Amino acid sequence: MKVIITGATGFVGGEVVRQAIADERITHAYVLVRKPLPEHVSKNPKLTVIEHKDFSTYPPELLAQLAGAEGCVWSLGGRATQFPDVETARKVSVDYTLAAAKAFIDELAPQLPEPQKFHFVFCSGKFAEWDQEKSLSFMQDTRRIKGQVEKGLCDLADANRDKFEVWAVRPGGIVKRGAGLANLLTAHSTGFIEVDRLAKAMLKIVVDGHKDRIIEANELLKV
Repeated sequence: MKVIITGATGFVGGEVVRQAIADERITHAYVLVRKPLPEHVSKNPKLTVIEHKDFSTYPPELLAQLAGAEGCVWSLGGRATQFPDVETARKVSVDYTLAAAKAFIDELAPQLPEPQKFHFVFCSGKFAEWDQEKSLSFMQDTRRIKGQVEKGLCDLADANRDKFEVWAVRPGGIVKRGAGLANLLTAHSTGFIEVDRLAKAMLKIVVDGHKDRIIEANELLKV
């Protein structure tokens, strides 16, 4: 399968790239980045690294480079507190994600042979909240933003059932590879997951799909 990967300079997206290189079922990965990747990564023959400065727009020349892509693993974004302000967090997390999904629906999905659909996997987070008016006691902005993205993607999937499928994974938290056994046991009990395990799970979902659109933390550990 040929896939698009975003967030490759980040903690999760970088691991998705590493696991995609190792995964025999991923035949090629188009990696969208705003800044260059290390040369030992970018020179891998399994990757096409494309520097893309404005993730709010997908011009024809970029979409031509992505021709043949069958799915996307979207790991761009993060907690609202990682951004200068909530408006920036919403722009990166909501606007960029939905702009990409719309472009892929309009331009890439129709290129696939019927009845194949374009697969989109979004890295969300535990406690994501769709109801933007609901009173929340903790991580309000992050939860609302993640929920807004999920709902927007699901709305797009519902409107394009013949050519687009989406899944959102909700890790409780993400720990580094090689965490000790005691740390892992504690992490798993609270819905946390190792970053390499998360990356492998998202790649499996983008290839095979999943019975649930929203994949909660405990279910994610079973993928």
